Amino acid sequence: ACAEARAALGPDAVVGVSVQTAAQALAAQEAGADYLGAGAVFGTPTKTDAVVTGVDGLSVICAAVTIPVVAIGGLNARTLPALAGSGADGAAVVSALFAADDIEDTARHLRAVVREVLGA
Repeated sequence: ACAEARAALGPDAVVGVSVQTAAQALAAQEAGADYLGAGAVFGTPTKTDAVVTGVDGLSVICAAVTIPVVAIGGLNARTLPALAGSGADGAAVVSALFAADDIEDTARHLRAVVREVLGA
């Protein structure tokens, strides 16, 4: 739980919480989270049991809180543009990097897409 992590780690630690709903996001913010990981925005092979929030769910979460929100789940160069206008502050990628033949080049490309789409 976020409150327990904050109590154990102290006020200077950066604490993130994964959420799937606006209610969870608000509770995490109230418990002292510094940022949220919201999603899975799309289905993802790394977590086949993940609840898919979709871009609409991500947008609702972003609008509900004042702390930064990072989109997670199923993000790659093809899906990242769908985040435009969602309110997300960033995007986390896993599979898109680990599946790449050239991880460094893919990371540069994904960073450029995120900057273009989110301004982050």
